[in-house]
Order: sequence, then structure tokens, then C-alpha cells
Amino acid sequence: MAVQVELAGTLKTGREEISEDPVLVAGMDASYGHSSAYAAIVIMGYPDLTFQSRVEARSPTRFPYVPGFFAFREIPALVEAYNLVGNPPGVLLVHGHGYSHPRRAGIAIHLGAFLGIPSIGVAGRPLPGMEVSEPGESRGAYSEIIMEEEVTGVFLRTQEDTRPVYISAGYRTTLTQAIRIALSCCRHSRFPEPIRLADRAAGRMRRRHERNILQGDQV
Repeated sequence: MAVQVELAGTLKTGREEISEDPVLVAGMDASYGHSSAYAAIVIMGYPDLTFQSRVEARSPTRFPYVPGFFAFREIPALVEAYNLVGNPPGVLLVHGHGYSHPRRAGIAIHLGAFLGIPSIGVAGRPLPGMEVSEPGESRGAYSEIIMEEEVTGVFLRTQEDTRPVYISAGYRTTLTQAIRIALSCCRHSRFPEPIRLADRAAGRMRRRHERNILQGDQV
């Protein structure tokens, strides 16, 4: 907890601004097995979303799942995967929260600060302490996320007839930029395309590895 409080206090989270749109964006996600985290990063061009590359890595899980402390469980595998990236992206789209966090330091902020790259948090589930109402039905509609009387992000509908996602600024991005970039990366699904592809890749890697373990145990 002290690490998150210190990180939030030393960063101008959600108040700094990237000077220009990125050329490349990265979607970052991880899947979990019995004792390992399987991380995948998908790099795409921006704003055309042309596929550039994908990297994957597996790392032992050393931290239990605790809401609000997601970063400590997932970051080791994601950093290991990032070390395999060739051309660095201009923005990280992280499957998880950024500034919308009880201590204003979600995984998107941790990753962005550690790697020194602007980041955006995109999450599918709320955290304790969030107050939010359902946004309008049209694509791009959103309602504010309130935590302790502060606007920390938005509940953004990225597609009609689709459940909204939780968007917040991460490291060196504003909320306005986070909304615009995240929405422009959503093609036909709920999540931005780089995150959607990273999620699929991480899940495939987990299933493949655990199937191999099971087959090995049966030999």
C-alpha cells in the first residue's frame, strides 16, 4: 500500500499530456494458471490499427489476487514480455485500472511509470469505492467515475448494446486523451483491439502450456 501511495503522490497522474498522437500502441494483458502468469503484448499501428507484432512471456505468480493490488501480481510477467518488444510503443493500453483506484495508482500507472511510457487504464470490472451510473446507449457515451468525491475516470460505452468499460488516465496522460485513444482503438468489440488480441494470446498460451503439463503428468 505504501508503494502505491508514494507513486500516486509523486506523479502528476491525469494532468500531464502527451504532445502528439502515438505511432504505435500496445495492448497488455495476462492470464493466470495454477502457479504462473501468462502475459501477452500486441503492438498495433495508430490510428489504423495495423498489426505489427506480438510478444509473450510466462512468469511464476508470487503474489495472491487481492483487489486493489493487482499490479503486484501481474507486472513481473508483463515486464518480462515487454523486454522482448522491438519497436517501443508510444502509449500502453493496459487491461486494468489507472487513476481510478483507491490509492490512485492502479496497474496502468505502475507499468507506465516503470517503463517510462504514457499509459491508459481499461478495465472491465469496478473496484471498491467507485460510484458510477449507467451511461447513454450510443457509442462514446460515458458517465463519470467518482471516488471520494473526485472524478477519477469514466464508464465508457465503446459499442452500442455492449457493456461499458472503465477508462482512466495512467502515466503521463490526461483523461480526455485516455477516452479518445481508447475509443478510437475499439473496432467492433467492447475492448480496444490491442487489448482484445493480447487477451486472446495470453489465454491461448495458458491453455497450451497447462495442456502440456497435464500430458506430461499422464506419461
